[in-house]
Amino acid sequence: MKEIRESLGKRLNTLRLEKGLTLKMLAQKIHKSESYLSRLERGQISPSLSTLKVIADVLERPLVHLLEDSFPPLDAQIKKGEHRLLIVSPKLKYEIFSTSNNQLSMFRMTLKKGASSGKEPYSHLGIEAGVLLQGRIKIWVGSKVFLLSAGDSITYQSEKPHRFQNVGEEDAIGIWVVSPPTF
Repeated sequence: MKEIRESLGKRLNTLRLEKGLTLKMLAQKIHKSESYLSRLERGQISPSLSTLKVIADVLERPLVHLLEDSFPPLDAQIKKGEHRLLIVSPKLKYEIFSTSNNQLSMFRMTLKKGASSGKEPYSHLGIEAGVLLQGRIKIWVGSKVFLLSAGDSITYQSEKPHRFQNVGEEDAIGIWVVSPPTF
């Protein structure tokens, strides 16, 4: 996982510099310390999903497209094993099923036992819908709390602050769609 952290850190550093932001400027925008960002860019730590989402927003990139500059064309098939991966941490990863477009993003989320999207809820433009294929997750959306088991689905406005946690005894796996692809 060290290689994944280092790869993410290098990419975040490149994108920050492309935006003309110093560590201090980005730290102020995301309400983290410069030392936190420095450690993140050097691959020493993994961010929570909520922190990574805030960074993606400042860098003006959908989270699922944070790590890439080139994407397959819209009218394209993506073969099994060729899907893009976004590995947020050793406990949370996304396999992106959709090609880059401005209408929706579809992905498989794998969340390890006990893991969460982070302590802080996050929000973004659009609507989310998902179906849990395996495990149990708790989802907080605004003031509501939902408990999903395998086979359950949910739809909610993603402008409402939300977060999730695996509360089951196994990895949680689900298919999610976000429209527009602001996540």
